[in-house]
Amino acid sequence: MPAARVRATPAVKAPAILRAVSKNLVELVLRTHEQSAPTALEVLKDAVEARGEVTDEDRRAAAAASGLPEAAVYGVSTFYDDLLAPRGRRHLRVCTGTSCFATTANAHVDELREALGLELGERRDDGSVSLAETVCLGFCHSSPAIRDGDLIDAGDGVVGRLLAGRTHGASEPEWSSVLAEPVLIRPGTWAGFEHALTRHTPESLLEEVKAARVRGRGGAGFPAGDKWAFARASPGEQKFIVANGDEGDPGSYIDKYLMERNPALVLEGMALAGYAVGADHGFVLTRSEYPLSKPALEQAAASAREDGLLGEDIRGSGFSFDVTVLEGAGSYVVGEETALLACIEGLRGTVSARPPFPAVRGLYGLPTVVNNTETLANIPFIAREGAAAFAALSPGASSGSKLICFNERFAAPGVYEVRFGTPLRELCEELAGGMRDGRELKALQIGGPLGGILPASQLDVAFDFDQLAELGCMVGHGGIVGFDDRTDMRDLARHLLRFGAHESCGKCFPCRIGLRRAHDMFEERRAVDRASLEQLLEALEVGSLCAHGSGMPAPIRSLLAHFADELGLA
Repeated sequence: MPAARVRATPAVKAPAILRAVSKNLVELVLRTHEQSAPTALEVLKDAVEARGEVTDEDRRAAAAASGLPEAAVYGVSTFYDDLLAPRGRRHLRVCTGTSCFATTANAHVDELREALGLELGERRDDGSVSLAETVCLGFCHSSPAIRDGDLIDAGDGVVGRLLAGRTHGASEPEWSSVLAEPVLIRPGTWAGFEHALTRHTPESLLEEVKAARVRGRGGAGFPAGDKWAFARASPGEQKFIVANGDEGDPGSYIDKYLMERNPALVLEGMALAGYAVGADHGFVLTRSEYPLSKPALEQAAASAREDGLLGEDIRGSGFSFDVTVLEGAGSYVVGEETALLACIEGLRGTVSARPPFPAVRGLYGLPTVVNNTETLANIPFIAREGAAAFAALSPGASSGSKLICFNERFAAPGVYEVRFGTPLRELCEELAGGMRDGRELKALQIGGPLGGILPASQLDVAFDFDQLAELGCMVGHGGIVGFDDRTDMRDLARHLLRFGAHESCGKCFPCRIGLRRAHDMFEERRAVDRASLEQLLEALEVGSLCAHGSGMPAPIRSLLAHFADELGLA
């Protein structure tokens, strides 16, 4: 793994450290620490792989290796799911994501628990088998899914195969595009990057990206060109590009496909961002739930170095750029950009208040661009063909094309590249073939667990940032999870709130306490007091530190609007 070239700050005098709060102390240690050395998180992950759990001795070793205080390392060791569940010699992880819920209503989880005699998070006394929960494994097209070691099996009969010792790797469908000339599923060739090095200055490339009106594909839809401009204008020589490959929306496996099937395109987009912003190093954080993503990206990076497309003075241009690929440890909230940066630094993946934004003060306190992998994958086309060609890809208000994916409840699930502005009905009924097994579509959740839920009666809306937002929904990652006519909507509300409560980073109390309380309201057998629920949702929306807490009310409000009669309200 190449070492990032971070310029160390001068030694800090003891009085300054004594005056600093703990966050600043940790940052100072990280800024002066050798970047090629392992982070505390990496040391702890290695300990779990070697011994199945984290011990106090491992925490002390992680503190010594990383330079962090032992208290900070303890916080890391108690935050990430991959470090918490004890592992047996055979470690099983059952997916409880929304797609798996839509398929079995979690019957596969109960079947596995009963057969093994283990609860989620338990290990047999003899250390032979352990069972853990995971969200999500990225096999939403063939749910339910279970991971046995590093092998992921999915689909009908998966529990029986696992118990009989006959698991096999689940198959994945080919992806396809409705465009005559695909943009995102076309193999990355680095042609856009080479074109930019000879035909663009950093300033002109940045202006081209701004003119293309590329909106972020990871959730908020913030214009990528504006984010790049903020980082470029921030003072300092050292800047970073970060590709967010750890956005784990249950029901979306688009990032997985990009990182594993087209890693060169993601890396090319990172290099172009570095050229435009003035950064010489990038980081990709992949999900540990996708065990093939990190090796695929590392192999693509090695090939690019061999071809002279990553490294020092690329093609004699005077521009240098290289990439480090890291893997997370099981945390949904790490998809939020400030939590993501904390994870890369080896810290707890908790959210930080903004401003300052990462473009001004990000990784190791330096200006940082954080983009979703799909956002970056669009940039090579823009560098090669221009902003006008990118805008022309879709007839709607949003520019470019978009990857979407469907869950197992559809007749033809998979990943598709589509045009913005296409009606949802066309996407669901023609592209994905409607519901399987003759079932009727009851509702959709679009854009992940923070996205609103759309009843089947409203499918004529266009798939577009603004039109979906008017209905309380979002493009988000582009995951489309369909629920058929068997879905109990109170169970769905409980499922979503359980996920939200579990994945809260715990930093702000509206999210930490509010989501747990909302879940308990649906978990209890008595009727849910609607007035109390509405007050709780409002508190989450206005009081939460990040979009996890403020966004989780959206699907619950959708259920209140469209399926109130099923929620058991008082």
